[in-house]
Amino acid sequence: MTEQIKKILDLNRLAYDSVRQNFRIGMTEKDIKNLIAANCKCDEFAGDFVAGIRSGAIEGDATDYVLKKGDCLILDLQFCLDGIWTDTTRTFFIGEPSQEQLLAYNAVLQAKSEAEKTLKNGTSAFDIHGAMVSGFGEYQRYFPHHAGHRFGEQPFMQPQFLPENTNVLETGMTVTLEPGIYFENNFGIRVEDNYLITENGFLNLFNYTTKIEDFVL
Repeated sequence: MTEQIKKILDLNRLAYDSVRQNFRIGMTEKDIKNLIAANCKCDEFAGDFVAGIRSGAIEGDATDYVLKKGDCLILDLQFCLDGIWTDTTRTFFIGEPSQEQLLAYNAVLQAKSEAEKTLKNGTSAFDIHGAMVSGFGEYQRYFPHHAGHRFGEQPFMQPQFLPENTNVLETGMTVTLEPGIYFENNFGIRVEDNYLITENGFLNLFNYTTKIEDFVL
């Protein structure tokens, strides 16, 4: 299944590349979704397409909202081929990010890095969540959801990485990490990668750029 996941992740890369290369001022969330659908042929396709203050509400389908300078655009993309799913997220910025957005983005990457240190056979779901929360520092209170989850036969599978979940990782599992920061009625930022759990650690199966300058449109 791992090789199939790697193949499908090429669609995730293509989707983000298509947005980076084709975005124009005046596009709507629906335009972005249609652009991705036109470039990424698969059996099933789902996700979140939220910009502006909608990004601060975490999730949602595309609307007629017109993206404008200063917006964040969260694209949480799930593709399926032959019954296998992937699930990745990147956040784009319409124009140069503000200092507030830059600090929040760096906190998201730090939280992901801290959680990555726990990814190995035998780690509990609550330990992964705890590491991610710790990595957020002063932004902890703006992180309201799970730290990640298993995926493969479905885009969202158990275990979820939550503080009360005692299930553990096993070698061969494919999982996500998805730290996010959300400011209600302002903006939100989320980044999500896909990993293969190994006996002594992990392999990042996506490994697509997270440099903020690569997501300024």
